[in-house]
Parts: sequence; structure tokens; C-alpha cells
Amino acid sequence: MPRAGGCTPWGREARLGETSWNGTSLAAALAAQTAECNPEEEINVNSRYTVESIELSPAGQEARLSESLRGEIRKRIGERFDQPLLDTLRRKIRRELGARSAELKVQKGSKPEHVKVVIQISEKKDESEFLVARLVYHSKQNWSFGADATWRREGQNLRFGILTDNDELIERYSGLRGGFERRRIAGDHLRLRFDVETWRAQWNPATRVALEQSPDVPGIYRTRFHFQPAATVVFTEALTLSLGVSFQRLDTQFPAAYTEAATAAVSTLRYRQRWRRLPDHRHEVDAGYNLRTAARSLESDFVYTRHFWDALYRYRSGRERLAVSLMAGLLNGRAPLFERFVLGNSRTLRGWNKFDVDPLGGDRMVHGSIDHSYSDFRVVYDVGSTWRRGQPAKVRQSIGVGYGSKDGFTMLVAFPVKEGRLEPIFLMGVNF
Repeated sequence: MPRAGGCTPWGREARLGETSWNGTSLAAALAAQTAECNPEEEINVNSRYTVESIELSPAGQEARLSESLRGEIRKRIGERFDQPLLDTLRRKIRRELGARSAELKVQKGSKPEHVKVVIQISEKKDESEFLVARLVYHSKQNWSFGADATWRREGQNLRFGILTDNDELIERYSGLRGGFERRRIAGDHLRLRFDVETWRAQWNPATRVALEQSPDVPGIYRTRFHFQPAATVVFTEALTLSLGVSFQRLDTQFPAAYTEAATAAVSTLRYRQRWRRLPDHRHEVDAGYNLRTAARSLESDFVYTRHFWDALYRYRSGRERLAVSLMAGLLNGRAPLFERFVLGNSRTLRGWNKFDVDPLGGDRMVHGSIDHSYSDFRVVYDVGSTWRRGQPAKVRQSIGVGYGSKDGFTMLVAFPVKEGRLEPIFLMGVNF
């Protein structure tokens, strides 16, 4: 005897005919129907349908796509409906067309158990955005703040911003930055970017004292001007390679006032991938390798090679979030202070002050971190070491607990793990 509410196959089709095609999406209707018919059975009801066709609206948009992306669209036709795969396809189409949005809509197919997929494209007009890119307070290192204004149009980005940062480097650097990026070249396989920055540096007394005891380390500078053109090759959605040249001019003040140039060839290989095993289980991997090489042939007053590796894994499920990160660095040659590795800030060895770890930074570095949140409660554990060539490495650890919201705002109290008196450090801000 059929269930009340129309849960027989005939009843399901009848009810879908009354609801789905009058504004309610097919996916939502199917999910609601299945939940009513069998609330204890958790299945993906969409997967039983076959994709009959994939269309872009307004018409004519597909001709603007690359051949590889058109081939991926054809590949999905005839397969079972897979929401994550189609969402990935939708995002690729939006990026390649430079559209403001791409909305996935599902319609009834011409055959039973078939659906039509329509990707509604909204053309991107001139668009501007103001973003607070950096906001963090460290009880030993004070505030760092940065804001950017970005103007976008048809795959072109123009950016201008201000920044004062006492967190990332040994110096506090303050000033202006700007840049231009062209994202869609050769079917979105090549991107060009130009960055310009001008900074004024301020130095901690501990750094000045340490420099007097380290004559092999280049001295401090008052201002720093940076210009970097770069090209990014997009092999796949996940894998990119950036190549560029970094031109930096330093106005030094110790041991004497003069100008030096730091010109380095820069390359970065980056891999980013996101996926879902279950609808509520999200995974992300982000790993990269950066190489900076300065040489006399580039008319550089500094000669050095800097290697940096980093890897991050993120997992999210419901109210639980987990992040595990690793990084390592190696610096050889005579490099300016901004190239040296720093631990003991808002992202590394939280609970330590970077000027206590090493007021000059190191030319070798290893660091690992585990960051776990449940609801708004956050716990972080850091371990790492930075040292100089020929010196022994000293491993340091720290633990932090506090509040961390899903939108990125965090308040942490972090403690160094060491013998003797504990000196907690308070951290507050966004996106660290």
C-alpha cells in the first residue's frame, strides 16, 4: 500500500511535476522528497540522474572557452549527476570568462531519469573592492595593519594599498604598495603581474645591538623600494609556476649611508587542491617551493640564494577545523635583512617574541604547526627553530588557546614551552 504523501515512484514523479518546474530547483525538490519519504536514509538522490546536456546562458558563451574546457563539458554529458564535479566545472567557466558569477541550474530532461544543466553567466562589469588585508595585534610587537583597494575589469586587476607591518620581518616596514595584473592570456594559461612597493624601515634596539656583534651580516637600511614583474604559467587549475625578477633598492645607514641594489631572479612552484569526500567533509592541500637567486650578472650588490618550502593541509567538517603546516628555509650567501627567516610572530612560534628568538633572523629555519578548532574554541601548537650556518639549532615550542571564529577573527593567549617563568603573549586579529 503506498505511503501517505506520495512516496511511491508514481507519487514522487507527480509531486516533482507540481513543484520542481515552477521555480524550485530540481536538486532541492529531490532532496526534500527523499527526506520526507525516508528520513533515515542518507543518499545523494541526484546521483541517480544522468546529465542529458550542459548549456551556457546567454547563448554564445561556450565559443569563448578554451578547447580543453569545452572538452571537459562534453565529457560530463552522459555521466551521472555529480554536484561537486559540476561545481568545479562552474568555477572554471567563471574564471575563464572573467564573469561576475556563474550559477548552476538543473532542469527536467527530455527522457526519464535525465536532467539538463544550465550554467547562467552574469557578465562582470567594472568592480571595486576595499579589503583589510592585515590586522593583527601582538603584545610584544604591537599592531600591524594593511588595507587594499582593488579595481577589476574583464580579467584585469589594479590594486593600491597601505601597510605597516611589524610581524613578518625583522624590521617594521611601513608605506605604500600597488600592482597591476592581467589574468586571462592564452586562454587563461598565462598571467602577467607587476608589483611596486615603497617602504620606510624602523628597527628594534635588540637588532641594532646584535648587528654590532655580527659584522658578517649586512647593515640596516632606512628605505626600501621594490619593483617586481612576473609571469604565471597555469598548467592546471591546481598547479602553477611563477617566474619574475625582483628589483630592490636599499638606502642603508649602517655602517655608512649609501645605496645598494638587491636584484634577484624569482620562481615559485605552487600546488593547490580542494576536494570533498562527503558533503560536509572538506579537504585542502596547499604546497609550494620558492627560489630567489641574486647574482652580479643581475647587477646586484648582494649575492645569495634563498630556498623556501611550505605545505599546508586543512580539514573542515561541521564545527570542527584542523590545519597542519610545515615550512623550511635555507639561505646561502650575503643577503639583506629582509630575506632572513623569522620565527616568533602571529603565525609561527606563537608564544615567543621574534627578537628573543633571534633579533637578526636566521639563515636556516624549520617550523611545524597544528591548529585545531571546535566551534569557537581554538588550540594551536608550534615547534620550530631558526639558526645561523655553523651554529647549533635550538628547538622551541609554544601552545596557544583562545577564541577563533569561522570568519577569521581570533584572540589567543600563547605560552612558550620552556623551563622557568612563563611569559604569555596575547594575540588578536584576523586571518592568522
